[in-house]
Amino acid sequence: MPAAVPPKGIRHALVLGGGGAVGLSWMAGVVIALREAGIDPAAAGRIVGTSAGAVVGAALAAQVDLSLLLRRPAMDNPEFTPITFDPARFGEIFGLLNTPGLDPAEARRRAGVRAVEMNLGDPAAHIARIGAFVGHTDWPQRDLRITAISVATGALQVWTPAGQATLLEALASSTAVPGVFPPIPIGDDHYFDGGMRSPINADLAAGAERILVIEPLAHLFPHAPSDRDLGGAATSFIAPDAGAIAAFGPDLFSAAALEPAYEAGVRQGAEAAPGLKDFWPDA
Repeated sequence: MPAAVPPKGIRHALVLGGGGAVGLSWMAGVVIALREAGIDPAAAGRIVGTSAGAVVGAALAAQVDLSLLLRRPAMDNPEFTPITFDPARFGEIFGLLNTPGLDPAEARRRAGVRAVEMNLGDPAAHIARIGAFVGHTDWPQRDLRITAISVATGALQVWTPAGQATLLEALASSTAVPGVFPPIPIGDDHYFDGGMRSPINADLAAGAERILVIEPLAHLFPHAPSDRDLGGAATSFIAPDAGAIAAFGPDLFSAAALEPAYEAGVRQGAEAAPGLKDFWPDA
């Protein structure tokens, strides 16, 4: 069972990275297998979710059965436009994000502005898609932190239950991959995928004694410098192995890759569980 909270802050924090629909399926498999092995990621005192990780984190915080995420009703619903990944559009955004000599926040601001200009559909449709996908609308009363990026400033926005965004708005903004989904209007600004600042935004877990990071895109995107600012926390990482990477394929929104990615996650979760017995609270 979890030990008492140490004086310096929370004991355990869970960080869930971005990864598209395929990465979400892999994370769900990892978490389900960990729980079956007696390791409960939801026992974290803080959950940090970025993009796909925000969806999984919100489900864990709300104690939703993660197998429900695997039904993917929103992907099969004819009311929603099919998700398509256009490498050219994403490449243009990626180029802006990596403009030589440009301040990172300014690069993100320019990428966000361009994403708005691309007119990738009605933001309300993406919010509705997320709602159909997660199946619940209320913020869990937990220390849940969902990341997004402000189009106006390029700065990181951290949504919490006490913030301005509804849960579905927060999740939609965090999953609004520029070049794939439209940025989401909230208040006087628009917001897009928090993974454009870092694939994991692990610094939001600083202050915890132990941090578990589950990151679907570790093989594609390096950590940001800010991800090293963890306050000396002990960390453990679960990332896709060669078999999982092969299962993912090149399109992180491919329906055909969802089941293989989930199965790879189940396998890796079972493999990782013994090494976490003394690191993480029991289920």
